[in-house]
Amino acid sequence: MRLFLGRLGEYFPAGLALTLPTVFLPTAEDSFILPRASIVIGGACLGAGLALLTPGRPRLARLKWPLYAAAAVAMLAFVFSVSLPLSFAGSYTRYESLPIRLAYLGLFAVAVWLLREKRQRDWVVRAFVFGTAVACLEALQQLVGQVPYRPDGNLGNANLLGALIAMAVPLAISRAWRGGRFVLAWSLGIAVMAGGLVATTSRSGGLGALAGCLVLLVFALRGRWAVGAAIGSLAAIAAALLVIRFSPLQFLNDDPESLRIHLWQDALRMIAARPLTGWGQDVTGLVFGQFLTGDWSPGVTFDRVHSGPLDIAATQGLLGLAAIGWVLVVLFRGAWRWRAAGNVGVLAAACTGYTVWVLFNFDWAPATGVFWLLAGTLWAEIRAAEGQESSAEPLPRPAIWQSATAIALVLVTIALAVLPLLADTWYLRGRVELSVLVDPLQSRYHWALGQRLVSQGKVAQGVDELKRAAELGETEPGLYVELGDREAELGRAAQARRDYERALQIDPFYAPASQRLAGAGG
Repeated sequence: MRLFLGRLGEYFPAGLALTLPTVFLPTAEDSFILPRASIVIGGACLGAGLALLTPGRPRLARLKWPLYAAAAVAMLAFVFSVSLPLSFAGSYTRYESLPIRLAYLGLFAVAVWLLREKRQRDWVVRAFVFGTAVACLEALQQLVGQVPYRPDGNLGNANLLGALIAMAVPLAISRAWRGGRFVLAWSLGIAVMAGGLVATTSRSGGLGALAGCLVLLVFALRGRWAVGAAIGSLAAIAAALLVIRFSPLQFLNDDPESLRIHLWQDALRMIAARPLTGWGQDVTGLVFGQFLTGDWSPGVTFDRVHSGPLDIAATQGLLGLAAIGWVLVVLFRGAWRWRAAGNVGVLAAACTGYTVWVLFNFDWAPATGVFWLLAGTLWAEIRAAEGQESSAEPLPRPAIWQSATAIALVLVTIALAVLPLLADTWYLRGRVELSVLVDPLQSRYHWALGQRLVSQGKVAQGVDELKRAAELGETEPGLYVELGDREAELGRAAQARRDYERALQIDPFYAPASQRLAGAGG
């Protein structure tokens, strides 16, 4: 049994690297994001369980305390969250909750613990590039089929595919450059991913891919050549930003660069209001409206700041940003020192691609899970270069606490990764009364159940469910307008007024709420 678990653990990270770009669930309402969020949580829990049950796992070494600090700060932000249910369950289709934030760190640790040999780390790279190429082929098929949305390769968002491409392209280029019998396959993969990037029209994905390739070049050089290449790379990135800023590219996808600048300025005000621990995981949609200074995109309710560092500072405070920064500084310092060893430089380039992408976007499980998995693979590669591939003493057999912890992690996987998928499957099938039983903290299901009860003439019971959705932290202002309308039907004018005002707190430019307040003499 232990031999089987050990063999499974060897290829478990590669399985995650393959499934995150490719797996979606058409039988669920949220077919694209929720399955990947479940893979992130389940992968972290099950991978940690495998590491506990197999002997001789490598140590985290210099990254032990930075990872502990990041986990502790995440829990601190949760404790002080303005909506504990929302910070635990995550908003629908986003899910950047406390479990997800901890799972990212878990994926990093799992990669370090399980990837003990070079061939295992190579399989992670191969699996991820192959999975991304498959997603790109799907995006190209969508482009040819002229779908009415930006091709996304079944990731649910075109920019998510752009993030995966930004990480995968440097990996594929490095492997193709080495030559060998698979050079044609790697080259074809590069071509497919280039086509996929064009199909997504993701400017941030293009910047990330460019940055990753430039880092690949810098890490391949030595001495003054490396310094010169680094300076030239910074100049190239700056030039690319200027091209986007002063060319028609700035208006691509109806997303001008001025929009993000306005959001970032307002985000600074939000951060300043709670600078240390932030507002809590995934609560931006509830709070951000209080700090918006303009209707930057009419008809759009913003639930993200659209910049990874600012999002972390807003939700987990400057302490959270500092903790994550500590992890990344230690990681990239090690990568620079051992850049000539094995796949260190290549994996660092891939991680850089994501880092540049997320400056203009936000953490989201399908892409961020891959980043932390590759970052852990990079640290495993660094530890191997340091001659610490198996620094822990082998354990003759798992201790009782290790076995018990592994079982507990399986139960956590069922609760946080499997049951939400089951709930969303029932949601799609119209069995929302079952959805609220297996995932009682997800506000969207209570909203849907309330709508059903109202349609059946059970207005009072429907209002109770709508109130429950509001108490759980639903971030869509439409819920509060609907709740206010139902309250008005029941003759509760004062409560209806408060519901409309709550909608305007979430989105101060939400026209339906403003119209109802005006009609009520507001």
